[in-house]
Amino acid sequence: MPERRRVSSPILQFLGNCALLLCLFVPSAWMIATIPPLWRDADAYVQLTQDPRVATFWGHSPAYCYVAKIPLFFGAQWEQWRGKPPGDQGTDPPQPALTDSGIWLLILGQHLALCLAAFCFIRTVSNQFWTRLALAAIWASNALFYTFANCIGSETLGLILLIPLAERTLRLVRDPYEPRALDWYLFALLLWFSLLSRHMNLPLVGLLPAAFLLCALFNRISQRFAATATQKLQFRKLAGKNFRHALMAIAVGIACYAVAQSTMQNLARKTRFQPHSRIGFTFLWRLHFLQELPPASRTALLARISARTQSDEVRKLIALLENLNREGADLMNSGPFMDRAIQIFGAYRWNELDHALNQMAWTFLRPPPPELLQAARADFLAGLQTPSTKISSYLFATTSYYFQHQTEMPACADLAEFRGANAEQIWTLRSDYTYFHLWRSLTYKKVLAIWVIALVALIVLALRQQTNVSASVACAIAFTTVGVGIFGSSCFLHDYEPRLSLSMWQLLLLSLFLLVGRTVDLLTRQRESDMKQSAGQLPRLG
Repeated sequence: MPERRRVSSPILQFLGNCALLLCLFVPSAWMIATIPPLWRDADAYVQLTQDPRVATFWGHSPAYCYVAKIPLFFGAQWEQWRGKPPGDQGTDPPQPALTDSGIWLLILGQHLALCLAAFCFIRTVSNQFWTRLALAAIWASNALFYTFANCIGSETLGLILLIPLAERTLRLVRDPYEPRALDWYLFALLLWFSLLSRHMNLPLVGLLPAAFLLCALFNRISQRFAATATQKLQFRKLAGKNFRHALMAIAVGIACYAVAQSTMQNLARKTRFQPHSRIGFTFLWRLHFLQELPPASRTALLARISARTQSDEVRKLIALLENLNREGADLMNSGPFMDRAIQIFGAYRWNELDHALNQMAWTFLRPPPPELLQAARADFLAGLQTPSTKISSYLFATTSYYFQHQTEMPACADLAEFRGANAEQIWTLRSDYTYFHLWRSLTYKKVLAIWVIALVALIVLALRQQTNVSASVACAIAFTTVGVGIFGSSCFLHDYEPRLSLSMWQLLLLSLFLLVGRTVDLLTRQRESDMKQSAGQLPRLG
């Protein structure tokens, strides 16, 4: 009998892994077969069709611009082999053409990467097959991640990379021994790549240090309430190790940020443009709150902001804002402002204009005036009240963008998802299928309340069993806190768009899965212990 158990165990484990992968991939298979590739409006078009170095200069994160070219290249080669030579996109140097084969290879690769990343994370948070299967089913029931996997744009790569980054963080913090150098290198590589995939991912630099510092704090608290001197010594050693690793994590985070910035600058420097930040251009969308202010309040606010700066260029831009508001121009569209600003600075003087826009943004933000704080707070609360289904719906709207701006995206005209289609057909896809509405009643605040209950339940259970769960609790709190920080910082730099809360939702769900998986593992261990004790008390027969 022991022989049979040893033989069947790997087979059962293999079948269990296949079941998990199947559960995770079913929504992907359905979406690939049913929903056409979605687009993050003109941003995705630039990322796919332009030279990545030029796209980096215009403020796009470079990682997706390079990675997406790989399936596009093979798709173009396949189309050419079939006798369908792709058309010239008019870029210099030439970039892989947009073809149906290339787009579908890209979408398929994104779905496979998402499923594999979710599979590895779910296996890490729980040791029980049925718990893993339940978590996989919950993950698969949420259309948010699969809709982004079916979408073209840098947010998709950032979403996929965040899962293994969280998994590596959890493994490093939970490791009872000294992590290997390879573990640190893998985490650093994922963090570096995440920073290159999305500018909003900068707060991820603090993810691992926060987890280690929280773990050290919890172990210090446990030391104070330990019953014996031996336990006190153990908790003290754990806290010291966590603190050392936190310092190491801070150094790794700073190094990854420095290398990521150097990478982007070096990539853009190889063009005729000079690399620079474009945070000021992004901040123009945050200035939409000015239209909601009464004219007198808006004039007084802009006068106060103008008095803060010593730059004549910034004062001219602030005066331009006031003039456009007086004329009744729609600030929701940055075009009129940029057209006038270019006239002030002169054509092709993008570096000077972007530098002045950056200065204007920091003039508003240091410190933020009450009007800006109120607008950011309103957007933050709106994000907490938003269900994840609204984020998914946003992608159908950005895909419909093409039909009103076909001249901006000419290479899309021959793609299958746009041939013979219209904006109404794309938009109605979200209402035609129930899958996109399964989570419509669950706002972020409601899921956060469930998270709090799961956190308390794990802590209470660990205290009853006298089990140290400081690593799991620290990671769960760090995940959720950093997610809120990413969204909160975006509220100061941009007005509310559903996509900006993507990382906040994702880190909350990963954190919740961690808490649920750890709790079930403790309950299972307790039940097995009780069964052994009961079996030991029964009289032996025969």
